[in-house]
Amino acid sequence: MYMKNLNKITKAIIMLGLLSTASLPAFAQDMSNGADNFYQSDSVAMQRVTFKNQYNMEVVGNLFIPKNLDKKMTHPAIVVGHPMGAVKEQSANLYATKMA
Repeated sequence: MYMKNLNKITKAIIMLGLLSTASLPAFAQDMSNGADNFYQSDSVAMQRVTFKNQYNMEVVGNLFIPKNLDKKMTHPAIVVGHPMGAVKEQSANLYATKMA
């Protein structure tokens, strides 16, 4: 009997929660620029790069280079990989832009 009442109470709480949030405005990120509203820097240039891996699959990435980079010299580089379940534009690009 207790479990039946508990299930009814739980269902009622869930329904009240759904009803109370249904009339609230949705708060989301600013989409005025579409989905392209992540951090960008005026001092960093980005270009798309592609290459074939050892299994002949095409790999796509973004190359971030400081705009004032002296191309006559050699410079260190950092490879940033995105976490599984994410896309490069949402995580790796942020860190790569900041580090470039």
